[in-house]
Amino acid sequence: MKQKFNLWIFLVLCLGPLNANTLRLNVGFWPGNLEPELENRFFLDNLIEGSSIGSLNLPWANKNTNTIYPLGFQYFLPVGKNQIVIGANFIYMAPEYRYTSIAIPPTAVNLVQLKEFAINDLEGELGYQITTGKIIITPKLGFRYHRQNFTNSELIIGQVFGFTVGKNDFSAVANGNYLGLDFQYKIDNQLSFIVEYLNTMLLPGFSGSMEYKTTTFITSGALLLTNQSSSYDVKISRWKLGLQYDIDKTKFFQFGIRTEEQIHSYPGYFNIPIVIIGNNANIGLDIVSEIISDNFIWQKEEKQEKGLIYFAFGIDLNL
Repeated sequence: MKQKFNLWIFLVLCLGPLNANTLRLNVGFWPGNLEPELENRFFLDNLIEGSSIGSLNLPWANKNTNTIYPLGFQYFLPVGKNQIVIGANFIYMAPEYRYTSIAIPPTAVNLVQLKEFAINDLEGELGYQITTGKIIITPKLGFRYHRQNFTNSELIIGQVFGFTVGKNDFSAVANGNYLGLDFQYKIDNQLSFIVEYLNTMLLPGFSGSMEYKTTTFITSGALLLTNQSSSYDVKISRWKLGLQYDIDKTKFFQFGIRTEEQIHSYPGYFNIPIVIIGNNANIGLDIVSEIISDNFIWQKEEKQEKGLIYFAFGIDLNL
């Protein structure tokens, strides 16, 4: 019921009425690192294998991602002296994460790539813009569809040799609502100071599900299988500070700083790793400790953050 309700809200926000007075097209550039919530989670998951020590993950590389955001539109509908604002945006982030994991004791090295890592967010917003002198305030309600996915690729080199085979896909999807506020102060006819803040703090946050399957072949003849699943919860907080320069009455340029912090967790995480050797399948003697430790590691909240400088351009079309 919740997903259907959110989808209905999103369609209303995106489609909007057809008699909009002004259509604004927005495009921006948001460079910087995406600090992944999975880095610390994978570190603990690999380090703690049941009641024993597994492997040590080194820091992840290639965290930079040049994001095109905002990429979308806004409808402005006059209501007296103020306006209803209906908008939508698409967000895409694709860092090329990779890291090295060293077995303890150091008998093998595991080279890991998160191939085709991508975050796809689609958001819609409904706001009410209030103008008082030089101040413009827009409280808003938003909806976001969030997806995080990648393909796991591993190469094990050492006393044993191994590699991933078949599909090794991670997919986590969630959606939900947030509250936000835009603030603009006109310094003069062309220059404005702008602030944006949004948060899921007063709302339940985003919820959905996660699936992660891996298959690794070891040259000793073993096949390691995992089939991981859980719920998926996300909380978000974003703010920006910047300046807006109005080139003319229909075009403007913005620049400043923006950061978004997301808190991810995977409640109800469940996985029973299976080792296949020949015709025999084994779940391991330490499976109880493994389930307990994995559940704690994946249910734990971890932060994912993107920042810092951004640039944006907008153009208004009168309809």
